Formats: sequence, C-alpha cells, structure tokens
Amino acid sequence: NYIAMLFASVDGISKVGYYTGDGTSNRALTFGFQPRVLIWKRTDGSGNWNLWDSTRGFDKRLRPNSTAAQATDQDFTPTSTGVTIDDASNANNSGEIYIYYAHS
Repeated sequence: NYIAMLFASVDGISKVGYYTGDGTSNRALTFGFQPRVLIWKRTDGSGNWNLWDSTRGFDKRLRPNSTAAQATDQDFTPTSTGVTIDDASNANNSGEIYIYYAHS
C-alpha cells in the first residue's frame, strides 16, 4: 500500500521548501507567516518524518511514519515570520539537506 501527499506553497498560508544545514546557531527559516504546523525531514540520510504543531505545542513531536508516541523535542521555535532552529537540535547539521512544509 502507498500513500501520496502533495503540498504546494501559497503566499501567507503554506510554504514548501528545503535548506542545506550550515551548523550556525539559531538559524532562521522565513515563511512569511507564523506556522501552526511544521512537517520536516532530512533527505540525504536516514531519518523519520517529524511533525510539530501549535495545538499540542512546538515542544512536542510526532513521527507520522512511526507508531511511536508523542515525544518532547524542541527543534524549532515559531516566530511571527517562520521558525528558528534551536541550537541543541540536529535540524541544521552542516552539509545535510532537509525538506519542510509549513502551514499557517
């Protein structure tokens, strides 16, 4: 069985993108709005899909491709225009490639 979910960027509502990690502290990703949902994954290595949302709090993470329970994990802090990648996370390792979908 397969499932396909297709996402698109819509100004002020959603943003699809990618970035290459640079290892800097408190790196900002700008979407043009404060996200209520963020889906994120590393693409050039192993790793899970990760989901954060404002209803449960951005310090709680779900892994949609896993049966694991919700976990406490503060990788991203929402801002009025996007998110900041927290220093202690593995979400901005130098040279690694990541994709994301943010929704307002």
